[in-house]
Amino acid sequence: MAVIKSFKDIVNAMIRFISSERPNIDTSPGTFTRDAIIDAPSRELESMYLDLNRTSNAQSPDLAGTTDVEQLGRNFQLRRRGPLKTTGIVSFYSFETPAETITIPRGTTVASKASPDGSSQQYVTSQDVTLGITDFNSNTGRYEADAPVRAEIAGVDGNIPPGAISAIIDSVAGVAGVYNFNAFTNGADFEPLTSFRSRIKSVILGNNVGTTDGYYQTVTRITDVLDARVASSDSGIEELRRADVGAVDIYIRGLISAQAPSEVYIVPVSAPFEFVTSKQPIDLLAADSFSLIGSITGTLIEGINYTIVQDTSKFAGSIRGSDKFVFTGLSAGEEVTIVYSYNSLIESVQSYMEDDSRKVLGADILVKSAIPRQIDVACTIRVLPGFTTTGITTDVITTLTAFLNSYTIGEEVQQSDVLATITNTSGVDDVTVPLDTFEENSTTGDLSQDDTGNLIIPADSYAIAGTITVTTRA
Repeated sequence: MAVIKSFKDIVNAMIRFISSERPNIDTSPGTFTRDAIIDAPSRELESMYLDLNRTSNAQSPDLAGTTDVEQLGRNFQLRRRGPLKTTGIVSFYSFETPAETITIPRGTTVASKASPDGSSQQYVTSQDVTLGITDFNSNTGRYEADAPVRAEIAGVDGNIPPGAISAIIDSVAGVAGVYNFNAFTNGADFEPLTSFRSRIKSVILGNNVGTTDGYYQTVTRITDVLDARVASSDSGIEELRRADVGAVDIYIRGLISAQAPSEVYIVPVSAPFEFVTSKQPIDLLAADSFSLIGSITGTLIEGINYTIVQDTSKFAGSIRGSDKFVFTGLSAGEEVTIVYSYNSLIESVQSYMEDDSRKVLGADILVKSAIPRQIDVACTIRVLPGFTTTGITTDVITTLTAFLNSYTIGEEVQQSDVLATITNTSGVDDVTVPLDTFEENSTTGDLSQDDTGNLIIPADSYAIAGTITVTTRA
């Protein structure tokens, strides 16, 4: 690489040259020789050196500045991910028995409590939900209906702790209020430059689509794909690959929860009483907002009238999967109208990879959703003097949620790392060891700790934050 000379370097070099040729010429500052013959061209040469240096650095994923590295990425159809909008579930409630079924329409806006600076975050529901007399929650003593929401503004500011949602901007007759029982955690700012630089280098080093690196760099160019693993003989997850000739299984981390068009299931006379949805895979994280209404039974209740069964075959998590609803106790001939959500990102990435410009002859590419494993953590901390208990509790939940949501597919969750994340939160004096709770939430599975107290995440799964509970002690 050429040496980039400064203005001073160039001036000194020119003075030495002129002095060697004409020893008697005065090159001191203020003379014609210095101002017109030495300094003026030296300024231009300095500018050329700087342009040369910038041009050189702009071709390097490691050295290019923010603007240049983003432009370099575009040469490979690669863009920085994010910002991503937070998604979550809110619960609309009424203290009074609804006189008739209340429809809370898609597009209803809710808002979080105001922060100390007076700002709050707004979220919009992404599907219609209903609130009726069958929606009584005995645990809270009120009628409740859950709805999925998405933040209006992208970024981590949309991530909020449980109980932050408190207002309905678009009032709905018969609805008293709104609440979020769980934290909203998946909002993200722009992808860090270090991560983007690594993806660019992956593209440069592995730009053949038919290779493991090539498939990886191709699929991770898609903005909403946060991580990917390719199941092949050299990727370390051979056991996840279909045995079919030419099979290429690509597991991705990413979710776009979309409401599928309503579907109708007619209960047959005899078993099996099950319905495989047309859109795959079902988004289980949005299951609380599903609506299943029978023409005889009325609103169906999960765990009583139906269960959701995920496919476990070689097609699980893909558009060829067979996630289904299994029904019990319904009448033959009864019509059930089903409204559910699915991960539409799988469908769009599958279409992207099957484009003729990317598909390798003879390859049977199947995009699959990696399985989210919600990790529940409960801890007891001591707060340093001068800090408020409520503020530190919120900070620990926010920090720990972001930490758990940063894991890649198949990455082990170590208890020591979780403890360090809690302890390093400003205002925390110490944390009780071992953690009060450190396990997978029952809604996503039953991972157990190994002998070292860590959670081993399967090769087709990834960790995300579940329920984070923080208590304080004196």
